[in-house]
Amino acid sequence: MRTFLLILFSCSLIFSLDLPLDRTAILLDKGQKEIGICHPYRLGKTNDVEYSIHPILGFLIPNFKVKGKLLSAKNSINSYSLQFTYPTPLLKLVQKEGIGGLITPNTAEVSIPHIIVSRLQILSTRSIKENHLFTISAGMEFAIGFGEIDSRITIDLPYFFPRMNMYNSDFTLVTGMHFTGPLWKNIGYDSGGEFKYNVGSEQNISFEWGDYLFWQFKPKMKLLLGYNIYYAEYPFGNQWDLIPTVDLRYSW
Repeated sequence: MRTFLLILFSCSLIFSLDLPLDRTAILLDKGQKEIGICHPYRLGKTNDVEYSIHPILGFLIPNFKVKGKLLSAKNSINSYSLQFTYPTPLLKLVQKEGIGGLITPNTAEVSIPHIIVSRLQILSTRSIKENHLFTISAGMEFAIGFGEIDSRITIDLPYFFPRMNMYNSDFTLVTGMHFTGPLWKNIGYDSGGEFKYNVGSEQNISFEWGDYLFWQFKPKMKLLLGYNIYYAEYPFGNQWDLIPTVDLRYSW
C-alpha cells in the first residue's frame, strides 16, 4: 500500500498531473471535490468513503453513488461502489408523440411504473510501469419495477438502450477495464470500457469503450477530448456507433 502511494506521489511530482480517477478504485481525499460538464459531482466524505451524484441529470434521473475502500494488497487498491438510479421521471418525459417523443405514448397497455436501478461493483487498481494505472472491475445490475415493465419503454439509441435493456432482464453482469496515465508534460490519456451481459433478455450483449486525451491546462482544471464506441444487440438488429465526447472538469 505504501509503495503504491509513493508511486502515485512521485508521478504527480514529475508530471504535475492529476489523473482522472473516477473509473479507478482510488477515492478522493476527505473534503476534496470534483465536477464536470459530463461528469458527476464527487465528494470525498472521508478518506474511506466517497459520494457522487450527477447534478444536471439529477432533475430527470435522480441518482446517488457511494464508493468505499476495501482491503488492499501491497501494490493495489481495492474498493466497492454502490449506485442507485430512479429513471422514471425521464421515461415519462419522453413518453409522447411528436418532437421529443422516444417511447410509445402512455396507454392502458404501455404505462411506466416506478423503477429503481441498483449497481454493485468491485474495482481493483494497480500501477504499471510506475506512473500508469490499470483497473479491472466486475459487478451486477438489477432493476426493480413497482409494477409491470413493458418492453416498449426502452429508448433504442446508443448509450441509452444498453442501460435500459436491463429493465426487461433478470439481472445484468458487468465487467470492465480502464487505463490512465501521463503522456507528455501536462497531457495524459484515459481509456476504458465495459462489457455487459443481460440474463433473461432476448438482447443479451452490449459493449462500450471510450478513449480520451486530457490536458491539464490549470492546476485544478482538465479538458478531455475523445470518443465513445458503442455496440449492442437491439430489437431491430446489432449496431455499432461512435460518438465524439468533450468534457471540462474542475477539482478543488
